[in-house]
Amino acid sequence: MTAEFAADFGGPLDLVDYDQGWPAKFAYYRDELADALGPAALRIEHIGSTAVPGLAAKNVIDILVIVPDEHDQAAYRPAVESTGMTLASRDPAAAWSFYRPSAPPRTRHVHVTSRGSSHERVQLLFVDFLRAHDLAVDAYAQVKRRLAIRFADDREGYTRAKTDFIFDMLDRAEQWADQCGWSVESR
Repeated sequence: MTAEFAADFGGPLDLVDYDQGWPAKFAYYRDELADALGPAALRIEHIGSTAVPGLAAKNVIDILVIVPDEHDQAAYRPAVESTGMTLASRDPAAAWSFYRPSAPPRTRHVHVTSRGSSHERVQLLFVDFLRAHDLAVDAYAQVKRRLAIRFADDREGYTRAKTDFIFDMLDRAEQWADQCGWSVESR
């Protein structure tokens, strides 16, 4: 896997209780991106923990922009950057780019991926699975709170430490998707 990195992912970790205002913040950023991207954005979705009611999270809105081809950066990168975002990392093999604000505060992250990519599926499936399973939300919140204390000054360590739990939840999410017929297209 070849990835390009242009930003530091360290810094203190502030996990907060779910904020009823997060959906409105997402809507604001979604509209801003939609205006900038026009037809280059096929869909703009709220992902990550702030997209799951009741789940504790970092106070950062994660946004997934689905484009026809993530590799065609000329079609979307200038528009994303016009909203104050800077490319932080890119994994061409996964057809995924990650943007964050060019200056503090870190209020949102923008993930760009190709339609039909595994990144699109995993991000949307995980959020939909959590939204449908309160016990999974509770378990994830407990893991996040425990790790937030342990990795209070290490965002990267916090993210790595959640990996096994997330993979376990994704396995359960895939089983759920098979049972109920979930798909990206049917959501």
